[in-house]
Amino acid sequence: MNRNAKLEISDWVMGKTRHDELVQGFVETVDTWRGIARVFVVKSDNEETIGKLVAIPLPWLERMSTGTFDDVEQLHDLIDLALVTKDEAWFKELTAKLQEKQQIASESQSRKPRSFSAQNRLGTSAIWEQ
Repeated sequence: MNRNAKLEISDWVMGKTRHDELVQGFVETVDTWRGIARVFVVKSDNEETIGKLVAIPLPWLERMSTGTFDDVEQLHDLIDLALVTKDEAWFKELTAKLQEKQQIASESQSRKPRSFSAQNRLGTSAIWEQ
């Protein structure tokens, strides 16, 4: 990990445990005095580690880049994760963002002009918008 970048609670990280397990998860606590972070494991090459808190030395961790999560499907996945981790504040934040996206989508659908086309007996087409 970059020594200049300090980890904070809720940062997404990737690293290796003392048992050489590759893990991904988010930081629950940071103990700078001891130089370790407790990470809630979401993904691991050892399935028994998933869903547990593990202590990992700070130099063995790397902060993961965070995306924008603009996709509605990604928001649904994150809402599920917030429910599993019982993070009420994050759940409320994500559901508000999802509702905002759904509202924007419905407003843009209702504002689209409708166009109709018809062909008369002579084969001439007419297009008009409503």
